Amino acid sequence: TAVIVRAAPVEKGTIRRDISLTGDVEAMISVQVFPKCPGRLISPTERDLQTIRDLHAEGAISSQPPDRIEDVEESDSVKKGQIIAVIDHENLEAQVNQAKAALTTANAQLKQAEVARAQTEKDLQRLRNLYEEGATSKQSLDKIETECQSLVQQENVAKARVEQSQAGLNQAQIQLSECFISAPISGIISEKYLERGDMAMVTRPIFAIIDVDKVKVTADLSERYLGQVAKGAGASIKVDTFAGRSFRGTVTRISPTLNVINRTAKLEITVDNPNHDLKPGMFARVTLNVVKREGVPIVLEAVVLRDQSGEYVFVVEEDIARRREVKLGLQEGPRVEILDGLQPGEVLIVSGQQKVAEGQRVQILK
Repeated sequence: TAVIVRAAPVEKGTIRRDISLTGDVEAMISVQVFPKCPGRLISPTERDLQTIRDLHAEGAISSQPPDRIEDVEESDSVKKGQIIAVIDHENLEAQVNQAKAALTTANAQLKQAEVARAQTEKDLQRLRNLYEEGATSKQSLDKIETECQSLVQQENVAKARVEQSQAGLNQAQIQLSECFISAPISGIISEKYLERGDMAMVTRPIFAIIDVDKVKVTADLSERYLGQVAKGAGASIKVDTFAGRSFRGTVTRISPTLNVINRTAKLEITVDNPNHDLKPGMFARVTLNVVKREGVPIVLEAVVLRDQSGEYVFVVEEDIARRREVKLGLQEGPRVEILDGLQPGEVLIVSGQQKVAEGQRVQILK
């Protein structure tokens, strides 16, 4: 009597093995902004903007001056080089003006020394001509040569004074420029530690800035999976805030050392975050694809039978059940890969296989 069974052809498919981890979302870049000089924080003004432009024109500030200057608060977006804080600089401005005046005086003295030296050199040349003609004494010639040498030395001293004054001006301008604190990176103000009127110190940060256009997810990878994961592997990230939505990431760093306490390596996954949906501090669930095989025979794990000799299935050949020993591969949920024993297209008994034996006649229920 034929046993009634259900059957279906073996199909090709794609199967993968995943690793599930948990981790934390972190900013790709996070910096703290410290002042370079101490002083009281003040509100920026249009006059400060003009001062910045003047310093830029004179080479004391390399970045392009901003179009506007204003106070920034937490969660504000800032651009690299944007002025985000100003320290009281009235005394330093006075020092710059004083240095400019000293440089102007030094330049005037140098000009006078150059004119005097040039005129004396002309007189010296004239006396040399007269001396050769016998129209003047050697004493007069020696006197003017000595005078000329003295004026050359005075000119050199004036040049050194100009260089010294210029160096003083440069130093004063640099000190003044340090009162205008700029953002070292483009990003978002995540923390504001000081307010207007507070005293800024070089040992205390004023702001924290984070760049979250890309974020990184850090997780601990068990030692047993270390050989299965490599840089460039794909990852799926899920967070509780966006239930049902996943973010794609890529493994960009695997720690070369293991934590001796739990035998795990630190794993870093980079995720594009253009809309800033992922926030630093979020709890993340990570799924890593460690193996993926395409175009392989795949069956439901439930159709596989087992005994002392191993795993086997039944296929139908001309209405006769035939036992096939199979070798299993990857398993993904209820699906399992067949490494050996089945070929795509063969008719596999998927229901009622427990009731049949080798060589038994079967009837496929349609």
